[in-house]
Amino acid sequence: MTRNTKKIIQALAYLSYHINGQTLSDMKAYKLLWLADRCHLRQNGRTITGDRYYALPKGMVPTDAKHLLDGEASSMETPEGYFDKWLVKVGSHKFKAVKAPDLSEFSKSDIDVLDRVLDLYGGKSRKELSELSHKYPEWQRYEDMLSDKNAKNSFPIDMDLMFENSDEDSSLLFDQPNEVLEVTKDIYHEFNS
Repeated sequence: MTRNTKKIIQALAYLSYHINGQTLSDMKAYKLLWLADRCHLRQNGRTITGDRYYALPKGMVPTDAKHLLDGEASSMETPEGYFDKWLVKVGSHKFKAVKAPDLSEFSKSDIDVLDRVLDLYGGKSRKELSELSHKYPEWQRYEDMLSDKNAKNSFPIDMDLMFENSDEDSSLLFDQPNEVLEVTKDIYHEFNS
C-alpha cells in the first residue's frame, strides 16, 4: 500500500478548522501535530499522521506536513489537487482550512486525541509550544547538536524516544502506565520493522 498525505492534510485541516479564527501558523500546527502523534503513539502504537519527525532548534517538526505547507514535494504521495481542496496558505507562514475536515479519514481514537490536544494546547502560542517541545526526550537527545551553529540543524528522531516520559510533563496527556507503553511500543515496532 502506498502511503499518502491525505491524513496529514486532514489533520492540519482539523486543527485549523477547530482553532478560533481558523488561521493557524505553521509552527503552531507542527507542535500540535507532534503532541497528537506522540499521545496517540503512546496509547495505540501508531501515530495519527504517519509523518516522520525531525528535531530542529525550535522543537519537533513533522517533515511531510512541513513540505506540504512549504509547497515542496513530500516523501509520500499526494493526490492531485488534494491539498488545495482542504487548505489554503495565508501569507508565508500561516494557513487555514477551506472547509470542515473529512472525518472519515480518522479513527475515533484519532479524533479523541486531536480534541484533547486542542483542549489542552490550542490556546497556547507557537512560542509556548516550541518551548514545551524542548522538555521532551525526543528533542533533548539532540539539544547539544542543535546548539552548534556550525553544524547541521535538523536530526531525524528515534521514535522510541516518544515512549519515554518527561520529568516536566504535567498535562496528563502522556500519563500512560509503563505496562501500556511496553505494549504500544511493541505494536509500533511490529508494524514498522
